[in-house]
Amino acid sequence: MRMFKEGNNTFITVINNNFIVALPEEMTNETIRKIENMVTEKAYRNDINGAILNFSMVSVMDTYTYLAFVRITNVFSLMGIHTVWVGLRPGVVSGLMDLDVTVNLKIKMAMNLELGLALIDNNKY
Repeated sequence: MRMFKEGNNTFITVINNNFIVALPEEMTNETIRKIENMVTEKAYRNDINGAILNFSMVSVMDTYTYLAFVRITNVFSLMGIHTVWVGLRPGVVSGLMDLDVTVNLKIKMAMNLELGLALIDNNKY
């Protein structure tokens, strides 16, 4: 297991060629761009098979933030990396629904980290 602490309170843990990315509570547009660049570069350099984006610390998510993480998920998919979102709080989900965000139903989601890891494990060849 390896752990990287990146700027903006973003933590990446690597377990068995899987990323667990703990996202910070508050994210600016600049923070999101840095996270996107950082995780795609580290995924490429570390030969990652699966990624879990952990939103459990995130208390507010706007349309830009949601679409940025959809984009990251799509980039990972093009790299052959299975991605699961975990820890979306009820308030965040409700806020996204209030913003009338078009939910991408192809994104795998789980209530917690344990269920997310199980989803990643089910995608292994």
